[in-house]
Amino acid sequence: MSLALKGLLAIFWLIVVPTAAGILFLRKKEAFTLGECFLTGYLFLFAAAEIMALPMILLHVPLHLLVWCYGAVAAGTALCGIFCLRKQTFPSVFSVRERFRSASPFFWCALILIAVQICIVVYFAHFDADDAFYVGTATTSVETDSIFVVNPYTGLNYRNLPSRYVLSPFPIFLAVISQLCAGLHPAIMAHTVFPPVFQLMSYLVIYRIGCKWFRNNSHKSGIFLYVVAALNSFATYSTYNSGSFQMIRIWQGKALLAAALLPLLLYLSLSIVMEEKPEYPWGLLFLGNISCCLLSSMGIILAPILQGVFALLALIRFRSPGRFLKALLCCLPSVLLGIIYIFIA
Repeated sequence: MSLALKGLLAIFWLIVVPTAAGILFLRKKEAFTLGECFLTGYLFLFAAAEIMALPMILLHVPLHLLVWCYGAVAAGTALCGIFCLRKQTFPSVFSVRERFRSASPFFWCALILIAVQICIVVYFAHFDADDAFYVGTATTSVETDSIFVVNPYTGLNYRNLPSRYVLSPFPIFLAVISQLCAGLHPAIMAHTVFPPVFQLMSYLVIYRIGCKWFRNNSHKSGIFLYVVAALNSFATYSTYNSGSFQMIRIWQGKALLAAALLPLLLYLSLSIVMEEKPEYPWGLLFLGNISCCLLSSMGIILAPILQGVFALLALIRFRSPGRFLKALLCCLPSVLLGIIYIFIA
């Protein structure tokens, strides 16, 4: 199959399907944007991948079965989202045009800077030492049609499952998507396809946070987006900050966690836990918690800490035990996985 067709499949599975799937979870909202659908769809798809992958790893199920199950769930959810779509849900063409006309010049400068960053990340791809495991695991899984059976370092079967990674199988997600894209090599998927998609995701989250903090003031939100993009351009003074992770290895789970998922969890906490009338359904916080667990073992630790802080703040502000308990229940997946991690480490 030609590389161009595989590229079209990548656009379908990484952009079209998440955006369509996100509609299903925002259908009760009066109005929402495609960006919100895109982010919400990924929360569901990441959570679905985690829920399906863990039992299959323990049962030594072949990779192709996970590919078929994930593809069916993702495509089915996308179809349901399109079916639930109402014409009045999205802003009209005229309102979108007016929004772009009223956008701050800083917003357009930010878009140009982000486009330049994406080109740099794709055409001057950084090859990280951690790829020996992350991309190696995905490639090994594809070649052997297995999930965490063969050690990518040695080519021999694991004697014991790698406790540090087995509960956060993001390399398996990479393998699944590469297979859904007609066998596009995991290394190409990781270094060429994932970066622009996940860069877009990261900056969409930043823009949503800016709109939240500045009460949908387009001028101030545009300045905020531009400042963050400019800071990320010079973030590699250290290899351990989120900007550096975003710019040089966004295809790795821990980098995507720092650059997109934890900020998205922050945004959802502000919009759900800290609002008297939640802007989004509580289930998104639950899905966000599971998604963080998929990306990295650090997500199992950091996600409940972040949500727990907001739960305490909400208890102080609203004096509502019910809201506090809802926020804690959303942390349940990472708490359970954390307990499992203690026993298998």
